[in-house]
Amino acid sequence: MRKTASKVREAVGIAAAAVFFLLCLFDNAGTSAAVRDSVRRCLDIVIPSLFAMMTASALIVSSGLTTAVPRCVGRLGRAIFGMEGRELPIFTFGMVAGYPVGVKMLCSEYISGHITKRRAELLSGLCFGAGPAFIFGCISGQLYGSRCAGLLILVSTVSANVLLALFMAPFLRRTASAKHAPCRVSVSADMLTDCVLRSGRAMGEICAMIVFFSVAAHFLTAAFGAAAGELPWKLPFLGGITAEAPIAAFLDVTNVAGFPRGDWLLLPLISGLTAFGGICVLMQLAALTRGKLSLVPFIIMRAAAAVLSYIICRGLLPLFMEGEITEVSSIKAESTRSVSPVPSVMLIIMTVALMLEFGSKKETYSTEICTK
Repeated sequence: MRKTASKVREAVGIAAAAVFFLLCLFDNAGTSAAVRDSVRRCLDIVIPSLFAMMTASALIVSSGLTTAVPRCVGRLGRAIFGMEGRELPIFTFGMVAGYPVGVKMLCSEYISGHITKRRAELLSGLCFGAGPAFIFGCISGQLYGSRCAGLLILVSTVSANVLLALFMAPFLRRTASAKHAPCRVSVSADMLTDCVLRSGRAMGEICAMIVFFSVAAHFLTAAFGAAAGELPWKLPFLGGITAEAPIAAFLDVTNVAGFPRGDWLLLPLISGLTAFGGICVLMQLAALTRGKLSLVPFIIMRAAAAVLSYIICRGLLPLFMEGEITEVSSIKAESTRSVSPVPSVMLIIMTVALMLEFGSKKETYSTEICTK
């Protein structure tokens, strides 16, 4: 049976690859447009909002700053959330730093042997959240023209993570860390260079996954878009919006920018989608973890967080809507795109140059050692 199942999976994979190849071959215009749009999204949104956070998170883990948490704070975190002292900064930082940052930090801690695999998998669903640059720039700036909308989404998603952490506390207390590392904080130029290089590689993997998934999503939309667009949501508080926009946002959360502008009643749905992250983000996490961590607990917890975020946002919506009566036609969307993509392009070029320079120095150093 196992051999049969393995052969079936291989056949399905080969068939999917063949279909994808044929679609790319015969739909050149659509493929080019999807790639162009995804590359622009990486240059305008993903790289500016994530690269600095990725570098900072790598530096925090590599320097040992997570071990410098005071004992009283560690005891408090253990009593409330069941988290060790070194895990609290990752939990806090991961909720607001951007989608893949928290999981990447946990994966680094697991590889270093500071936490167990099971604990890293449980914490991965908690140390997760959209960054303020995405929430305030892409969502509240483009759709509502008000920072109150972004603040409501941020409060809802963070509150959902906190409630989920309280629920998971008993399970976290049962899983002890692999070992307790002593407090050793050190920062060096080589460490900073290594963190920048590793963050550059991670950003390259994320952007490559976004480009690939954008093409795949284009084909899915072309195949099922007409049917999805004719399926209106039956929920009374969604204002009769069709299913096309939510499905696109479920596949890639950056597509929430395609929602109708100025409709505050859609904010709970947007908050839930933001808390979940979307299928594209899951593929990015799979690329970053490289199979070292199972994403099944993560998916379950993020689905629960999406429901909690929706409920919290729905309950707080009347409070944030006070004084925010704005005509849809008068909303001036704040563009999240840069005036020019040159800064992002230069950032990529400098990162590649730094990687080449650092690699040549390593080769020179190893040659000198061998000749001695």
